[in-house]
Amino acid sequence: MMKSKQIVLFLCFAVLTAFGSVSESAAQHISDEELLKDTTGEELQEVIRSYQGEKAVLVNVWATWCAPCIEEFPYIVDLKQEYEDELHVVFVSADFPSQRDKALEFLKEQNVDWATFFKTGKDQPFIEALSNDWSGALPFTKVLNKEGKVIASWEQGAEYEKFERYIKKAINN
Repeated sequence: MMKSKQIVLFLCFAVLTAFGSVSESAAQHISDEELLKDTTGEELQEVIRSYQGEKAVLVNVWATWCAPCIEEFPYIVDLKQEYEDELHVVFVSADFPSQRDKALEFLKEQNVDWATFFKTGKDQPFIEALSNDWSGALPFTKVLNKEGKVIASWEQGAEYEKFERYIKKAINN
């Protein structure tokens, strides 16, 4: 009788350990290099165009030193999960090169598990490649429908409801 209890306890422990390992490895399925890729404005435009015909796209340019960026970031992550089948989110860190590790750490803290981007090159060509309506202020958000048409773009932080309103419009437009 004692031996069978020990076997049952061992099996329970083995199952719990296995499930813990699975969820741990699933959370770490993307490398740091994939999580935060260098990009120029032109390369970023190619990424955005690659979703044309498939999904609406929300582009958000942010930085760890930008308080409104940090405040709105979780809203965007939540909305990406909510509209997973119809929306792709493109995050672009505009942090200074010396702050790259801080940006990477922030992405992990926010449970971002898809490829994001790190702005490289000079600011003005990057800004112009992304939008003629963007002054360079952060945060900057642009929402495109499945055909690649810009539905909305804005500087400054936004609340969850504003993001959701334009995401729904992009999906249904």
